[in-house]
Amino acid sequence: MYITIGLYCLSLLCQVFASLISLSLFRHSVTIYRWGWLFLATGLGLMIGRRIGPIFHIFESGRFDLLDAILSLPISGFLLLGVLGLRKLIIKSDNNQLMLETLAQHDPLTNSLSRTEILYRVSEEIERSRRNKHSFALLEMDIDHFKDVNDQLGHHVGDEVLINLVRQSQEVLRSIDTVGRIGGEEFLILLPETDATGAAQIAERLREHIANTANETSSSSSIKITISIGGTIFNPNENMEYKQDILLNELLNQADLAMYQAKNEGRNRVAFWGASTPPLKRA
Repeated sequence: MYITIGLYCLSLLCQVFASLISLSLFRHSVTIYRWGWLFLATGLGLMIGRRIGPIFHIFESGRFDLLDAILSLPISGFLLLGVLGLRKLIIKSDNNQLMLETLAQHDPLTNSLSRTEILYRVSEEIERSRRNKHSFALLEMDIDHFKDVNDQLGHHVGDEVLINLVRQSQEVLRSIDTVGRIGGEEFLILLPETDATGAAQIAERLREHIANTANETSSSSSIKITISIGGTIFNPNENMEYKQDILLNELLNQADLAMYQAKNEGRNRVAFWGASTPPLKRA
């Protein structure tokens, strides 16, 4: 009799654990999967009652079914192992999804935002700026004569310079600012809730910091680089009739024009777009 009760108790514990795991997955799963976990947890909960019943019956009547108790243990164990396997599969799937999202959002070399992600952030900031009536700034940063670094020292050193550039930029920028790589050595910097004066100060501080900081790379000697920065300011009170995608393209074009103005005026400088900004003349 005691062996039968022990087997039923072990079966009961297996189903309790399986039910608790199902409830936990129900709470943390996305909506589309929640009903499935809820039904599974409910079914396992009802089966717990079927394990408690025979135990009470043994104490009341003294009669027991050893074969049923023996069969109940592997059945409950297999249910627990199945739920644990599903839990492991879901965790692995979530981790893979997180990895894919991270790869999509970040540039794999510099760990700055990817082109797609930084453009998405700028587009979101346009909408937020229109809603809150706060201006923001967009900077385009480009390394001067970066081709010379790659040609003379190799692309692996050039990659190290790009990594250092992002790290050094983040030392100057605010926590709310974001950097995204949009090309080989070209980066966009989003400065939320920033007016023209604030943007000019940040851009100049960034330019000066990069020019005065040596890059330690695998090269035998340290490398110093300079950057050209073009900027533009989004005013939410202007161009209210234009769609978001049109405004995004216009901002990118303005920052690009300003950056090449800085290039054409001698590099290692900051320029901001204005009505008098000359048309694009690539240096």
